[in-house]
Amino acid sequence: MEEFRADRRRLIGAGMVAAAAGMAAACSSGAESKGSAAACWNATADDQDSWLDKPGTRHRMAFDSVSGDGGSEALGYADNFIHVNESDYGLKPEQLGVVVIFRHMSTPYGYNDAIWSKYGNKFIEAMKLKDNAAKRAATMNPRLSKDPADKPPPKGLEWATDDSISKLASKGVQFAVCGLATKVIAGLLAGKTGDAAAIEAELRSNLVPNARIVPAGISAVNRAQEHGYSFAYVG
Repeated sequence: MEEFRADRRRLIGAGMVAAAAGMAAACSSGAESKGSAAACWNATADDQDSWLDKPGTRHRMAFDSVSGDGGSEALGYADNFIHVNESDYGLKPEQLGVVVIFRHMSTPYGYNDAIWSKYGNKFIEAMKLKDNAAKRAATMNPRLSKDPADKPPPKGLEWATDDSISKLASKGVQFAVCGLATKVIAGLLAGKTGDAAAIEAELRSNLVPNARIVPAGISAVNRAQEHGYSFAYVG
């Protein structure tokens, strides 16, 4: 698959680069033609997305997750991104803008231990959590803090000892928690007789550090890229 993609890029790459350069020149000069007008389009900023405008950032990265495994892996990738920028580029975490998006079935990672101690058993099955993560999830958010049972990292990766939500939050990582999924989760937890509105309010008021409810995870995917964040879909 990678070879196919590389071959395809070789075939069209030169033409795309030339076209992009031409469009950029037209946009910067203001001399855009009818054909280039769409390429010169710019997003209109909305006040509720201003949290993405972290001052002083030299690089911005957003990690998108939609599953239990994906949400956990997104934390690891965020930790990797911060580490290599510090070790290889000499940049401090505060010079980076890093966002992890929890949506669909990774959404519960955005809720704190109080929520997991109450509803964790229901999250375990829905998120397909296994082994020690499932054991911890019965009483706490399994990714909020470092798991004492984690094995030491392999040689050469000694720095990778803690990619928990709390640790990443201390480095300035922000977490976007899907509002639509939260509403759906509240309805499922309420069942036929519970108060879905009350449960939704409970979920929204019990988030992990540096987290915020966004209208939808997919809107955060869109807005992050419009605010200059490179994008990685984790799974």
